[in-house]
Amino acid sequence: MKTLPFTAIESCDDAVAVTTAIVQSARRALWIYSRELDPGLLDAPGVLEALRRFATAGRDNAVRILLQDAETPHRRHAPLIAFAQRLPSVFSFREVLDPVDRAYPSAFLCNDAGGFYFRGLGHRFDGEADLQASGRARQLREGFDRVWERSRPVTEYRSLGI
Repeated sequence: MKTLPFTAIESCDDAVAVTTAIVQSARRALWIYSRELDPGLLDAPGVLEALRRFATAGRDNAVRILLQDAETPHRRHAPLIAFAQRLPSVFSFREVLDPVDRAYPSAFLCNDAGGFYFRGLGHRFDGEADLQASGRARQLREGFDRVWERSRPVTEYRSLGI
């Protein structure tokens, strides 16, 4: 990796650092495929601050978040949900329904600037990342988009539940 001192992510601290860097380097779009909003990662103060800056930059930015389990983060009162409720034009959530999609073991984050962080086992932090790998980021986005189209909107995350 050219910008970061690592390509292999081996700890929670590395995961938070690379996630923050990917959010900060995004131009207008982020795609997040998560099991249940990744406690310890997507609720880390640095990541939340980077998402806040990205979401309020005023450039028609968009964050799409695809979850395998939408109920658990809702029950846990995940900080990202409350934040996203204040910016519903930026954040969109969907939950996978298809049994094949629900069996997908991985999780990832990618942006429109070629950055990605991929975890082969979505419940762990170890994985691989690069801020300048547009081909791999595009591949992840295309897979994300296919699953997104056949997933259900998570209406229970909306402020009024409508």
